[in-house]
Amino acid sequence: MAAFGRRSSGEREIKQVASRVVNFSSQYGSDKLEGSYTAYNLAGESSIFPSYGDYTKAFVLRTYGPWWNMAPSAKSPIGQSSLKTFISQDFVELEFPQPVYLTGINIIETYHPGAVVRILACNSSPAARLSSGEIRWVLLWSGPPQCQQVPPVSREFRPRLKSLDFPTNLIRLEFNHEQAGYYPELDAVELYGVEAKEKVGHVNRALGFQTERTVKLLKQLSLTDYSPSEEASGDFGYFGLLPDELIQYIVSFLDLLSLSKAAQTCSLLFRHCYDPSLYSQLDLQPYWNTVDDCTLEAFQSRCTRLERFSLSWTGGCGHLTAPVFVSFIKTCGFNVTCLRLACCQFIQKESIDAIAATCSTLKELDLQSCTLSADGLSGLSKLSTLTSLNLYRTQVTVSVMQSIARANPGLLHLNLGACNKIAAFDDVMETIGENCKDLHSVDLWRARSFTSLGLILLAENCPNLVELDLGWINALHSGSRCFITLFENCKNLQKIFLTAIRSVNEKDMEAIANNCPNMQQVDILGTSKVSPSSVTKIAMSCKSLCLFDVSFCSQLTSEVVDDLQHQFPHVSFKRSFST
Repeated sequence: MAAFGRRSSGEREIKQVASRVVNFSSQYGSDKLEGSYTAYNLAGESSIFPSYGDYTKAFVLRTYGPWWNMAPSAKSPIGQSSLKTFISQDFVELEFPQPVYLTGINIIETYHPGAVVRILACNSSPAARLSSGEIRWVLLWSGPPQCQQVPPVSREFRPRLKSLDFPTNLIRLEFNHEQAGYYPELDAVELYGVEAKEKVGHVNRALGFQTERTVKLLKQLSLTDYSPSEEASGDFGYFGLLPDELIQYIVSFLDLLSLSKAAQTCSLLFRHCYDPSLYSQLDLQPYWNTVDDCTLEAFQSRCTRLERFSLSWTGGCGHLTAPVFVSFIKTCGFNVTCLRLACCQFIQKESIDAIAATCSTLKELDLQSCTLSADGLSGLSKLSTLTSLNLYRTQVTVSVMQSIARANPGLLHLNLGACNKIAAFDDVMETIGENCKDLHSVDLWRARSFTSLGLILLAENCPNLVELDLGWINALHSGSRCFITLFENCKNLQKIFLTAIRSVNEKDMEAIANNCPNMQQVDILGTSKVSPSSVTKIAMSCKSLCLFDVSFCSQLTSEVVDDLQHQFPHVSFKRSFST
């Protein structure tokens, strides 16, 4: 492969592959199966390219397409003024052996390419001992999703990167897979650069104009309040003729950075742009790489009316600390009903305790991929108003989850996907069924200890289920009639994922067709016991059906799927393959 260039003469460009996966938001595989569809597959040399298709040795993202956003459990955006240019849905951070002055990057995509939308570099490695104030992530490249523009073949994606004046060995990729036709897969990432003379940890102040400017603007939210006398004597042009209500309505459409800029123009706009009513819904996820303790402290005076709040993805490299978060929650959390903290490494036991003690009206809580212990999560049982709880890839245990269920009978949406510390899912589901009878959606993706008995108990106790993900649960067996019981009891089901449950058969499909007229999404990947006629019957009976994954179903050949697609053009039939 040709060198990327952009280096001085006489300097030697070196190629590296990732040595370690530092962090990621989600994956199709399980942490306990590091060789199958996990993020950890990105460490090391390419092993799939130039082949194209579905391979277990690839890193596979957990979701794809619009389907999850169309499901009953889909989350609503926080605030109408959220940063519209931020479209990232997932991320992965990769460490390379040696810091280099970057000359290029090669992202090897081997299935449904085009989901990468941002590439960032850090001026410090995970092992470096820089203070959090010196660590910065800098944007190297960004672009729209290309999933619908690139051909369905493996590719080496080598975007043109912005120049950096510091060495790096820590790279972050961000993805938007809403346009992907199926699960995007990555084989490896190669880093090219000139060897750095100094040790990693070198700090260069020229970290990118946009990054530094964003940090500065966010911190300006702590400026001293305006002076009424100053406003009275000011000349604000036509803005001074407008009623306050109209000005407030206009600035309500600005995102955070625009609010900060407008506030600097005059004391009139300062007052309006910093009005607490504009910060009742605050989404800081788009600014994850610039939010730090100072930012959060600055927002405290503006968030006295806070109701919906997202810090998802923030706090890496020590930028946010638990004490500052606790202080913020104790000051601003009394009216919070929605709190999203996905992938926040700073969340500790004291953070959960503060949430439980302060947020007495909390309804939605997202702790996806947070790393705190089960003991740290135990404080959630002190909450009593939860309707939506996301604990995907957390350390929650049987006893902790049971306590949460007993304390929150109004729970509607629950994600326990890839929660490997739950050793007896049947016990958890029995408790949930006894206490949360109006449950609408449950994600039990790779819940290994969940058995047919547990599913029967769930179906009998929670008849209002509309969404259920049972993907890759090998302990479920059709012979127990657990699936038939589910469909006969939960007639309002709209989404059912039975991914890789090999015993799923014709009778189960017939039960869907006969009992679940509102079904919209079905996944039966991997079963050899379902015929074209049963799939046809579901498509005819379920008028709202829009997604049907029949990948690796031996009776459903590509010719059969083509015929089904022609017969039911409103349904997206999926049939994955390996070459």
